[in-house]
Amino acid sequence: MQPVYIQRIASIHPQGNHSQENNPKVNDSLDVAANRPFLQACEPDYKDIITNATLRRRMSRIVKMGVACGLECMGEPSPEKIEGIITATGLGCLVDTEKFLNNLLDNEERMLNPTPFIQSTFNTIGAQIALIHQIHAYNMTYVHRGLSFESALLDAMMKIEEGSENILVGAMDEMTETSYIIQQRLGLLKGIEAGEGAQFFLLSREAGEHPLAEIRGLETFTGQHTTEEISSRIIRFLQRNGLECQDIQWLVTGKNKKQSLQGDYHEQITNSIYEELETNLFPESIHLSFKDECGEYPTASSYAVWKAVKTSINCTTPTNILIYNHHHSINHSLILIRKSV
Repeated sequence: MQPVYIQRIASIHPQGNHSQENNPKVNDSLDVAANRPFLQACEPDYKDIITNATLRRRMSRIVKMGVACGLECMGEPSPEKIEGIITATGLGCLVDTEKFLNNLLDNEERMLNPTPFIQSTFNTIGAQIALIHQIHAYNMTYVHRGLSFESALLDAMMKIEEGSENILVGAMDEMTETSYIIQQRLGLLKGIEAGEGAQFFLLSREAGEHPLAEIRGLETFTGQHTTEEISSRIIRFLQRNGLECQDIQWLVTGKNKKQSLQGDYHEQITNSIYEELETNLFPESIHLSFKDECGEYPTASSYAVWKAVKTSINCTTPTNILIYNHHHSINHSLILIRKSV
């Protein structure tokens, strides 16, 4: 497949580690976040990024988070240089969805305000970015549960293979108190710390002067698999990209390090596959994790890519980075990144 180069990155994520290339001013949401039962994203001052006050006021929290992150990642290119905007989300705009459903109940299905419904659609973020910069290009949103970001990334790689020069790819998900309670009741958060965030990447066909990294490969698969089956898939994936396990300098996994006094059984099951891969398949690699920083959410793998690229910026030797993540042990993904000198 045609090489795909990462030119710019941006992220809005939890724990006060908000980082972007131009580092906008962070607001005072840390005290509020500390009282949440999940990892809440530390948001920037949106006035500096989304300058239209009327537009900004109409946006929900996740829309502001996604649009701001996307605009920061783009920088200020001429609109014709962006040949596609591809976004991904697992659960979409939850606050507006909840608002619309509550109005539906409170008003007994009569005299409903359509704005929350319109703003709750999954493609709102990509559409808003296109409208702000008047980008009349390919615009697609993927909602594929735990593989939403990987689907968007694959689409971008295929567009570049077909001849596109620059594609903006992003992923975002938010967590609300209602969603947190529902997921808890469904047993989806046992031994898992939930989170949220938004990440964007500007991908290009040409390396240019200073690419941050290169995406070498991507593979997804679904279903319950044993460690042996996953190990075999990883070995075949690396071989298709001309590598062996010993060629991987960094292994990035989706360990979720929620602490529990008794040692939660579900936490052990969730992390056991990562630990077995570290021990048996990549014992010599540097082992990194990311969900202990961003929490668990459907598009958390986008944070893994952001972290891998951000951490490798100062590498002085060529580095092969493999990201393996699974979402609730059902949606699995492999992303291979190479940092050249």
